[in-house]
Amino acid sequence: MVGVEVDGMDVLAVNSAAQEAVARARAGEGPTLIEALTYRFRGHSLADPDELRDKEEKEYWFSRDPIKQFTTYLTESNLVDIAELIAIDQKIEELITEAVDFAAKSPEPVSDELYRYVFAED
Repeated sequence: MVGVEVDGMDVLAVNSAAQEAVARARAGEGPTLIEALTYRFRGHSLADPDELRDKEEKEYWFSRDPIKQFTTYLTESNLVDIAELIAIDQKIEELITEAVDFAAKSPEPVSDELYRYVFAED
């Protein structure tokens, strides 16, 4: 199987690798393993205070934040203005809030549903 390594902090590089993988698959050349090298910005869980990494290390990686870099690319290339991006962020926040509210207000599933959609059904 073809495998590629890509800078997972670069949105455009990941997009390019994914497009190439899709083209290969559609051409009947099989799957592609994409290894996207990224950095975890937070601890492993809410219980992990993330105190073991150096401040300098974190600052370096925060400077490579893929969302910030892509925002800069989009605005500097005049593909979108910052007001449009702010509107998109607000819409996303609204959708997340709606989804969380829906989940919180929904009844707990009955135990018969526990394994539904986990295994293939006839």
